[in-house]
Amino acid sequence: MGATNKLTRRNILRGAGSVALGLPFLEGLAPRRARAQGSAAPGRLIVMMQVNGVDVTRFWPSQGAGQLAASSFAGTALETLAPYADRLLIPRGLYNSPLSEQGVPGDLHGQGIAHKLTCAPMDFDFFSTGVSVDQVVASNLNPDGTPALTLRSGRMITGHLGHISYVSPGVPSVGELSPWLAYQDLVGLSNLDPLQLERIVARRESVLDLVGDEFETLMANAKLSQHDRDKLDMHATAIRDLELDMLDGGLIACEWDEDISSQVEELHNSGGIGLDELFPYQTEAHVRLLALAIACGANSAATLLLGSGAFGPIYTWDGMNHQYNHHKLSHGNTQDDDTGAEIPGFLDMIYDIDRWTMRQYTLLLDLLDSYEEGDGTVLDNSAVVFTNSLSDGYIHSQGDLPFIVAGSAGGVLKRGQYFEVSAQGSPTNLFWTSILNAVGVRDGDGAPVQSFGDMNFGQPGQLDFMFA
Repeated sequence: MGATNKLTRRNILRGAGSVALGLPFLEGLAPRRARAQGSAAPGRLIVMMQVNGVDVTRFWPSQGAGQLAASSFAGTALETLAPYADRLLIPRGLYNSPLSEQGVPGDLHGQGIAHKLTCAPMDFDFFSTGVSVDQVVASNLNPDGTPALTLRSGRMITGHLGHISYVSPGVPSVGELSPWLAYQDLVGLSNLDPLQLERIVARRESVLDLVGDEFETLMANAKLSQHDRDKLDMHATAIRDLELDMLDGGLIACEWDEDISSQVEELHNSGGIGLDELFPYQTEAHVRLLALAIACGANSAATLLLGSGAFGPIYTWDGMNHQYNHHKLSHGNTQDDDTGAEIPGFLDMIYDIDRWTMRQYTLLLDLLDSYEEGDGTVLDNSAVVFTNSLSDGYIHSQGDLPFIVAGSAGGVLKRGQYFEVSAQGSPTNLFWTSILNAVGVRDGDGAPVQSFGDMNFGQPGQLDFMFA
């Protein structure tokens, strides 16, 4: 579809080969009805999930339940979220569904991974028996039935501890480790011939070069306001920044033979993409990819898993100089099976990891918020959830789990609130039912969703006080 042809809400620039560069919402090219109604954005869900628990003494807002303010985050791992205080919803008191004491298979790490987005027990192969919430959103809201985007930072883990997204019972969606491969799929580079792809990489050129003529034509379109042109320029800058970050961070192999696919496979098989020292670059590139994919309407749902249950990198960046991997630190022990010695100051190290993770979450919010859309931003029109597989990793706690929601799904969810879900706590399936309804998922009759997950372990209904 050329830039001067009939245009839909989500515009695409096409270039050499199969390149198809998605664009953000442009008011000047939106149908008149959409402009009159303000934001016509679909619901979107992004989930960022960390593993191994948090330092529970310094994670939650420092105040009691109620209205959030920037000061609510002082001295906590959430301090970097202070600018978003009035746009966050933080429920306290959610516990895993199902709980281990309900007689389900698997250990606590496995359950924390497999149950978190499915609210269904593992089978005896230790894979979840349910479909994950991101895939439910994707199957309901993606017009072409595209599965949710699934990304993962860290080493290649093929077992159940490396999967949080499930397309069907027992069938996980394998998270893409390589931001470069995910980027190729996003913009259509994966079908280019090797020489074209080499030009992009070896010459440090951009996908923008492949759609340059259409991009210039679109920029000159008389229907675009200066505001739209500024948005396009920002979008192009975001794309180029991502490409350069992947190159400079060592996430793209810069020397290619004739068979590029075998080069990439070799990089993966050698463990190169999962090296601990690449973890921060890998994560930031994934965060930028998530923002691009959601802002361009390429997907309605996405997940990013940082590490894998009972694993995790050794954090040696951004002022952290740890000697032990994330899982060992979560137990404060030099051995994964707790047979070693105590690690002095391990809680401070967990706190440092929590703060670093929150910086990645904040970057995601910043990027989504930079895309204006109707009367708000892409962030405002989305539900961006942070969670962890456990709460206190030292004791494998599945209660009082970390959950943060940024954005209001287009004004549907409350914002600026920190609250206790109930005196007794609530199963996580009630939270996810609420999120499904907030982003616009409906049952076969067009009515709000009444439940999510396996009702042998959870509860029907939603958390009504999450809604505005």
